[in-house]
Amino acid sequence: MTELNFYELAKQGNPQAIASLLESQLQSEGITAAVNLNGDCLDVIFDAEQIPAPEKLVEVVGSKLMDLQPDSIRKVKLEGRENGNFAVAWTQKFSLNSGTLEPEKNEEVVANTAFENNSNFPDNASNPEEIQPEIVGLENRLRSTLIVVGIVTGILAIAVVVFVNKTWNESAANVENNLDKTANSATTPDTFRAAVNSAVKAADLGRSAKTKEDWNSVVDRWQEAVSLMRRVPPSSPHHQVAQTKVVEYQKYLLYAQESAVNPSPPTPTPTTPEKATSKKSNSENSSRKKLTSEKETSSESTPKKSTSEKSSPEKANPSR
Repeated sequence: MTELNFYELAKQGNPQAIASLLESQLQSEGITAAVNLNGDCLDVIFDAEQIPAPEKLVEVVGSKLMDLQPDSIRKVKLEGRENGNFAVAWTQKFSLNSGTLEPEKNEEVVANTAFENNSNFPDNASNPEEIQPEIVGLENRLRSTLIVVGIVTGILAIAVVVFVNKTWNESAANVENNLDKTANSATTPDTFRAAVNSAVKAADLGRSAKTKEDWNSVVDRWQEAVSLMRRVPPSSPHHQVAQTKVVEYQKYLLYAQESAVNPSPPTPTPTTPEKATSKKSNSENSSRKKLTSEKETSSESTPKKSTSEKSSPEKANPSR
């Protein structure tokens, strides 16, 4: 961009163009200018290795504005500070009338309040060069505090993230294990109940089996019952009973296999111990009743015989 273009933009109140024109004049003294336009107020901040003197800067700005005659600027605010500091060392405000800078009425009061007559500053506060080390130390402590706070906050954030992830993973693992257990319990067949049902069917078929084909069906049922009983897992509450039932069902299987080879009616069927005891008691009761009946019959016939024996002599001796 040419100097003519900068000049035209500066006349229109462009802050960047005004900053370039000022720095071109102050560059030899190591002074930089930052220019902002707030409404109709031109705010200029000067930075240098040492706090720049306000008198010379006011003269430079005044001459430039008198040359430019910008229509959009009515007020000017000038500030000076040392490189690397945020706080300004001095501030002066002016009104721009016909290209001439006129100090505002309260300008001296503002400057004195900031640097000379503030009772909170120490006795040597009137000298800006003595105040700067204190401001620098305060800024350094503030930066250190912010750095420490940032580090602690970062560590806490990382710890929270790790804790949340760990808790989430544990919860997900527990839910997955519970689902697996539920699925296994739902899909695992009840082999004990199936074995009992197969045994009941085998017993029912055995009661009516007569031919070889009938007994082969009984054999198949007992084989199925034995196989299912053997598959009852150790975790099942019926595991011990299942081991006993395997031996019992094998006996019934052997009997059915023998009957299939040599079928002979009537076909015996396996009975439970309770049924066998009931049949035995019924047989004993029947035998007792039969013996009692025979004794009663014998006792009744004996008197009749003696009576007939008594009557025989009388018939033999009718004359008597």
